[in-house]
Amino acid sequence: MRRTKRKKTNGASSTATVAVDFFCGAGGMTSGLIKAGLHVLAGVDNEPLCEKTYRQSKNRDGSRPGFICKDIFPRTKAHPRGQQEDIRLAISRLLSGFRKRSGIRRPRLVFAICAPCQPFTKITKIKISEGRQFKRDNDSNLLLTTVGLIRHFKPDAIICENVEGLVNDDPNGVISSFKRRLTRAGYVFDAKIVNASNFGVPQNRRRTIGLAFLKKRYGSDLEVAEKDPNLRAPRTVADTIGYLPPLAAGEADPSIPNHRARALSALNLKRIACAVPGESNLALRDTPYGDLSLRCHQELERRAGAQSFADTYTRMRGDGVAPTITTKCMSITNGRFGHYDRRQNRAITPREAALLQTFPKRYVFYPEDSIDFASTLIGNAVPPRLARFFGRFVIRRIATETSRSERRLTVR
Repeated sequence: MRRTKRKKTNGASSTATVAVDFFCGAGGMTSGLIKAGLHVLAGVDNEPLCEKTYRQSKNRDGSRPGFICKDIFPRTKAHPRGQQEDIRLAISRLLSGFRKRSGIRRPRLVFAICAPCQPFTKITKIKISEGRQFKRDNDSNLLLTTVGLIRHFKPDAIICENVEGLVNDDPNGVISSFKRRLTRAGYVFDAKIVNASNFGVPQNRRRTIGLAFLKKRYGSDLEVAEKDPNLRAPRTVADTIGYLPPLAAGEADPSIPNHRARALSALNLKRIACAVPGESNLALRDTPYGDLSLRCHQELERRAGAQSFADTYTRMRGDGVAPTITTKCMSITNGRFGHYDRRQNRAITPREAALLQTFPKRYVFYPEDSIDFASTLIGNAVPPRLARFFGRFVIRRIATETSRSERRLTVR
């Protein structure tokens, strides 16, 4: 057997890994994938207000990912405004443009799919309106709508991220249906619930991570990691946000984008002033101002026989990781979102929430003067550091198999 060198022609045997980020929002996944070494072609989202925030990330060649503002549903009677065919054409054009610029005829392709999480959350148990229920039912199909695009483009790998409620034992559930369809399309798939704090994110954030690879090319051995093996310890809240200038409720720092605190009523200022970092709101029953606990909480406790909503009107710990950053994290009424520093009687700011999500320090959320929209973008985002870990995993697996394939081609 003789080894011969295989001649490269027009970059055909060179490789690169490109990605498309579906339901991209603010760009947390894109930011992490670029740091991992992928070239992100574009993000797909149907919210035009996301574009300015999303397009801040820059690929290593200096280009910025495009923004495809389209409805991902196929056009049908049920979804007359569906634009999946337009998305397919846009991705095809981007791939063609990349091939021409780079000279790489067959770049490896990765799809990142992070569908909106509201349909899978465990929090909402109350009865909701018919219109809101329709939206939830519609959103629950978003992960499955991407299967048509997966079948068309045959990406080498797929990364999915969603809330932990996505994984369950229901054989007819979304994740089971998604896995069956991927298996029929030639993929091996694995999904696990992981805690982002085990990957260096200073936050107790449990999420479902799913990975898929083309079985014929990359084999059937696949398991989602539950921890970064190189992680020593996650940064604490104080390590992450403690350097920022202090603010009072209702104040904003003009020199730091998104460092703006929501105003509080006089009563809520008293409540947060009495909150002890890391402790429940039971302390509100006995304060220098008297009993400041909420009557609705007292009534719920009377009915249930146990304390309810113990984290509201409380502070996070400075020497630990933060609670899950949600779309309501700028309000002390929605969880343990009070600043850990007892000299700052307020909820965290969008800038602090973004840092706890591991966004870059200079990443701006637009429009800058909207706390509510910023909190929605940040709370729904994939932590870039989590995305970076799984992006690197995908790149290593693709590179390893590509190297093996090229070695086989040189053997005659």
